[in-house]
Amino acid sequence: MDRLRAWLRARDASFFIYAAATVVSAALTFYVVKYVIAFLSKDEYGTWGYYQALAAMLLPVVSLSLPQAMMRMYFDRAADDDAGRASLATTTFLLNAAGTAVLFLLAAAAWLAGGRDPVALVLLGGVATGQVGLSFNNYLARMRNDYWVYFANRVAEAAVFMALAALAAFAPAGGGWRAAPGAWSRLVWLGGGYAALLWGINLANAAWYAGRGVLSRRAALLPWGEIRALLIFSLPVTATYFLGWTLASADVWLLKKLSTLAEVADYVFAVGVGSVVSLVSQSALTDWPRFYYAQMQEGRPDRDAAIARRVRFYLWLHVAAILAVRLVARFAYRLLGADAYAAGLEYVSYLLLGNFFFLAGNLFAAGIGYAKKTYLGLLTFAVPGLLNVGFNLWLIPLWGARAAALTTLGSYAAFAVVSWAVGRPYYRFTGWRGILVVSGAATVVALVPLGWR
Repeated sequence: MDRLRAWLRARDASFFIYAAATVVSAALTFYVVKYVIAFLSKDEYGTWGYYQALAAMLLPVVSLSLPQAMMRMYFDRAADDDAGRASLATTTFLLNAAGTAVLFLLAAAAWLAGGRDPVALVLLGGVATGQVGLSFNNYLARMRNDYWVYFANRVAEAAVFMALAALAAFAPAGGGWRAAPGAWSRLVWLGGGYAALLWGINLANAAWYAGRGVLSRRAALLPWGEIRALLIFSLPVTATYFLGWTLASADVWLLKKLSTLAEVADYVFAVGVGSVVSLVSQSALTDWPRFYYAQMQEGRPDRDAAIARRVRFYLWLHVAAILAVRLVARFAYRLLGADAYAAGLEYVSYLLLGNFFFLAGNLFAAGIGYAKKTYLGLLTFAVPGLLNVGFNLWLIPLWGARAAALTTLGSYAAFAVVSWAVGRPYYRFTGWRGILVVSGAATVVALVPLGWR
């Protein structure tokens, strides 16, 4: 195993391990969705998607985006400064835990104020808090390039949740948590099991890193000056991520407010099928900050060309993924037994292309984070985020979920354009003609009608 690790590190195989984690997790999640929709009613699945969108908004707000700041500040320390890096990780862990506790208290207050609805308590107080913790652990693994820990986290989450959903779907009906759909007990059971899984992974990660001195009670906490520097970096990122929520998930929230749970379910399911293409974007963005920061820090003569090659490599992989997903999308609906959600099949192409522009925008804005100009990230998300919310408010009452898909595509394209314009002064990407070519190819592959559609 040590020889394998040495071989992989020598070849900068991080991207491929991160990609493998994403691929395996996605393959397992395919069956998770199959079992979840077999267990939950369509309205319950719409509620599940709604709370996941809400959690996506709360995660960066509760954590104050400190894990992202931790990753950036990690590379400012000397490679042999183990004590300083342990202080950074431990302090961030404690601050993240405090934010998690606040979220749980808010969920408990909402439970008391909302007629003691157990769904809100379980999905926010249990699942969302577990996701905050897991996000921190995955950032810690990526920061240290512990790609096997990251791999284990992703695969364990997907594999155990798949088993849990399968147990729920195929358990004999009658009584208890298998009560009538209107009781919502199925959501509570499934959400409670998922929350327990997330917290189990979090505890295993805490024990792992404590055993290696990365998280330690003996580590000196960062002085206020360094905490302040973390906050100066992270707070604009938090605002940026909230604006990113308006870009990526506000459509689900608005659909629930302006349409029906059935439309929410159709749209959330289409997002899930379309998100298969994020096998590329998630893998790319998982490894991208580490690669980019290392390249900029080393300052080699071929730095700019190496970064440009990596950008084009990610984007062309995404084009191939768009084509693959479009070819199998209809078959996937049938395989999943999702005939009740087939109205959302037409949305998949728009969502695939939107995901391409989302990846491109994040790549273009990399120089902002490296230059610690994170407040500029507000602009990259504010403009497309406001466009997304505004057009959804206008068009959802007219076109329903179709409007959400189209505005997602338009707002992600705007995000890529604004990120390019804002990010260029901090890193001028070379080979812009190549980026135009791959963007045009993505548009054609995503939107040209297939003969059998």
